[in-house]
Amino acid sequence: MSAFKPRFRFTYLLLFLFAIPSLSWAEDISALVAKRLSHDGKTLDLSGLKIGPSGAKQLAGMVSLAKVTTLYLQGNKIKYRGMKALAKSPHLAGLKHLDLWGNLLGDLGLKAISESPYLGQLESLKLWKNEISDDSIELMVLSKNFTNLKTLMLNDNMISPEGAEILAATDRFPQLILLNLFRNEIGDEGARAFAKSQNFPNLELLYMGQNNITDLGAIALIESPYFPQLKVLDLALNPLGEATTMAAFKANRKRKVQIIYR
Repeated sequence: MSAFKPRFRFTYLLLFLFAIPSLSWAEDISALVAKRLSHDGKTLDLSGLKIGPSGAKQLAGMVSLAKVTTLYLQGNKIKYRGMKALAKSPHLAGLKHLDLWGNLLGDLGLKAISESPYLGQLESLKLWKNEISDDSIELMVLSKNFTNLKTLMLNDNMISPEGAEILAATDRFPQLILLNLFRNEIGDEGARAFAKSQNFPNLELLYMGQNNITDLGAIALIESPYFPQLKVLDLALNPLGEATTMAAFKANRKRKVQIIYR
């Protein structure tokens, strides 16, 4: 027993010490902000610091964020509770660019952004890898917060054909230039819905790779007359056949749109 106790205490001490950094980040969020806030106060980069929901809540209450227009929060695991706090912060009313990659926001997180009274100036919103499904897409298209969006990244989520159809049917993104839906599950139904949509007159970049799209959906997108400004259509990593290859070859030969299909 005497040999066991020191070993147990040592193991417990290690676990305690490893826990300290995450606690210190949360307690010292003001120091982090001061260190990572740009000189003009407009850009704050907290990427990969794992501040968590508690850190996000403290961040939401900081007056020093009043001038911030660009906020990088990739890989911080702020989850819904953290996003809800940020969405309620009047200090973020001037925010134009918000990067939330890999924060486990879920549908409730996107709901918080959609319903925020302070996030109506967003020009770019990066939500890839956040476990977002069709449920929050329905709320997103009802919101007035996204009319200024030029970049919307929803790649690596759980959007189905139904969610794609909802996105395609909305007129809430009139200024959108880049739409990324890579690695979802929109399928041919979702692809065809976009091909028929007239709601994206300014879209230049459309990423739909790895979405289980076949020739049926791919050709509809390639031949769609409703993307007058489109420069790049990415259909890579889909189960495509020779029919798509021929359609892409013809489109690429005209040099109006670059079709990526392999």
